[in-house]
Order: sequence, then C-alpha cells, then structure tokens
Amino acid sequence: MDFKTHLKKYLTDTFIDELVSSLEKERTNFLILNTNKMSENEFVKLFPKVIKHNFIKNGFYFDKKDYDFGKSFYFDNGLFYILDSASCLVSYLLDVNDGENILDMCAAPGGKTICLSLKNKNVQILSNDISYQRALILSSNIEKLGLSNIIVSSNNIDILENHYNSTFDKIILDAPCSGSAMFRKSEDMKNDWTYNKVLSCQKTQKDLLKKASKMLKPGGIISYSTCSFSFEENEEVILDFLSKNKDFSIVKIEDFDGFYHSESLPEAIHIFPNKFKGEGQFICQIKKDGILAENKHENTKMNPYGFASFETIDNREYLYNSQLNLKKLTILRKGLLLNDIIKGRKIPTFHYAHYLDSNKSISLDEEELKKYLHGDEIKKITNLENGYYVVSYNNINLGFVHVVNDKLKNLYPKGLRH
Repeated sequence: MDFKTHLKKYLTDTFIDELVSSLEKERTNFLILNTNKMSENEFVKLFPKVIKHNFIKNGFYFDKKDYDFGKSFYFDNGLFYILDSASCLVSYLLDVNDGENILDMCAAPGGKTICLSLKNKNVQILSNDISYQRALILSSNIEKLGLSNIIVSSNNIDILENHYNSTFDKIILDAPCSGSAMFRKSEDMKNDWTYNKVLSCQKTQKDLLKKASKMLKPGGIISYSTCSFSFEENEEVILDFLSKNKDFSIVKIEDFDGFYHSESLPEAIHIFPNKFKGEGQFICQIKKDGILAENKHENTKMNPYGFASFETIDNREYLYNSQLNLKKLTILRKGLLLNDIIKGRKIPTFHYAHYLDSNKSISLDEEELKKYLHGDEIKKITNLENGYYVVSYNNINLGFVHVVNDKLKNLYPKGLRH
C-alpha cells in the first residue's frame, strides 16, 4: 500500500492532497529559549527577526537565512534548544506539578525532556534511551543548558519495567515510528517509508505502551506520541490499549488553532504541516484510574548547594534531588555534574558553569570571546585570587577558567572549540 492510499483510513482525499503538497514545502525552524539564561524580551532585542510562537511559552520560529542558530556559540552554550514546534507540544500540553517523578521512555536527543525541564524545574525527570550513543547526545544537550533536575539513563525498557512498578506520576512515551512527519527533514526517512514498516512499528508501540502502563502510578498520565501520520500507529494503538485496559481513560487535550481531531479519537490531536506551522505529531494523553498519591521525600538535610543528595561516581561529583531507586541501572548523568576529580584535584565542570547565573562571572569582550571559544589562554587583569571562575559573554556563561596570576587558563570543552 502506498503512502497516500494508507491515509484514507481516516482522512479525506482533499485533505490528503493538501498534506502531501505541504510535505514538498520547506521545513519550519523553531527553538525553545532557555529563560534561565535570558528573558524573551532580551532575546528578541538580540535577534529581532525571530517570530514568537502564538501560544508556546519561550518558543520562537526563525529563518535560517537570518540566523543559523545551530552553528552559533549561543547554541553550544545552552541559550536555546532547536527542535520541531510540534514535538515541543508533547511537553507543553502535559500538566505537571512540583515534586512529580516523570519518565521520558525514549528520550534522545532530548527535546521533550528539555522542554519539560524548562517548563518546571521542580519536577524530577528520568530521561532514558535504549541507545547508549544517543543517550550520550541527550546528556550533552542537558549539560549545555545547565539543567539539574534530569537523570539520564540508557536501559532496555524491560529493565525499567521490572525496576519500577507504579512509580511515575507522568510518563512521556514518544514511541519509535515510521516517521512520516519527518519527510521534510530527512529524504532518507521518506525513501525508507513502507506500509510494512508502519505495521512493524505498531507492534513495538503496543508493547511499549503496555510496559508504560505498569510503571505508572494510579491517577497518573501517559502522554503517547509519534511523529507519524499513520492511523495504525496512532488511533489504532490507543484504541486497542483502551479495549484491553479498562482502568485507563482518555484525557481531553486543550485545543488550539491548527489542531486536527479524528472522528474515532477526538480527544487526541494531530499536528499536520498543512494546518499548523510545524512538521507533525500525534499526541494522546491517557490516565490510569485512581487518586495520584503525593511523593514521599526523605528528610535529607539539604547541602549548601540546595540539593538533597550528593554522590561521587567514578571520580565525578553529582548533586540531585530525585528519590528514585537507581541501583543496577545504567546511569550516564545524575542531576548536576558538579566536579571532575582529576589526580585528587576537583575541577568544576562545564555543566556546573551553565547551571550558575552570570552575576559573579568574569565578563569577556568580543575579542576575548573568540580566544576563549578557540581554547586559548587569555591575559586579563581581574584582581581575583588564583582559583576557578566562570567566564561569560553578554551575560551568557561559557565555562570555567583557572585564574593564575591574571592568566585565564582555558577549560572550555575541546569538542566545542573552534
């Protein structure tokens, strides 16, 4: 079955023609601003050609001809994260509350985790991806943005299912899919699409949703999403799950202009590029019966940094607040990576530099910025005692330097230098 024909399961011929036509047009570009580092007004003053999203907080469209943000040092230093506006909606539309434990099951490269963390820094997120290499990318993105409420793991979902029973208040399941909403982004994805791939993905999606349901607390919500336009991977997966799990019900998602609702599952939403400025997404929220119990937090004395827990793992010092049992899991990053311990000496990290605000940083001028990004030592009279200090440009922290007699020895990560 070809792509257009299979869409007739729930879309009219006219709508299908409009959708397919939109897939030949240029893709959209979108970012979510890290307002821990800069306000929306300051960002617009700095980049006046960006376009504020009409309802996504901190969201902006941009034209790559105006700003090639992906190659900007601002991107490398966590001022914003670039993703599809439709993808961002998964986190934007999920109602979360302080103190909740949230699982992002298939998280890499991290867009939904990042959007959720920026939305509420007082939730605790376990962000997992089965691929260790992709989880490393996820961990790197979190580091750049300076986010501290995320634990990054790389585990098979079977391991998580056996480890966590009725544990999470909310679960994000952005399920692996056939990827038709990525056709404008990737020609390879377009060429790789087959109806058999759709059916194969459906089996995986049903299995993952079943596993997610076991890890969810009574009263909790699963946000199920795909970047597929296929009815088989969206409505059919949800309807099949609901028919077998009577203790779950649909949560109606808040409606905005441009959302599409199918007749068979009107509470869920489709994002189509012919109706919404984005690439595409299906989002459905389902709730488990019961009353959501408040999480019990141990009476752990807060350390001077404001975190409940401090831990040293493989000569790396972490600070975090999560009460989740993480034993026997493969963990890449546990909250805020504070220090690396090298030959007995504590070296503050790039992650820590981006967690801190810029108030007490050493401000660099444009020429010094170029030197720092290149990895060069900078001579600068600071009148500071020898030690480690954060340097910034335009109030955006860049990283640490080791000040030795007015010489700023560069600690900018080698992988970011240019």
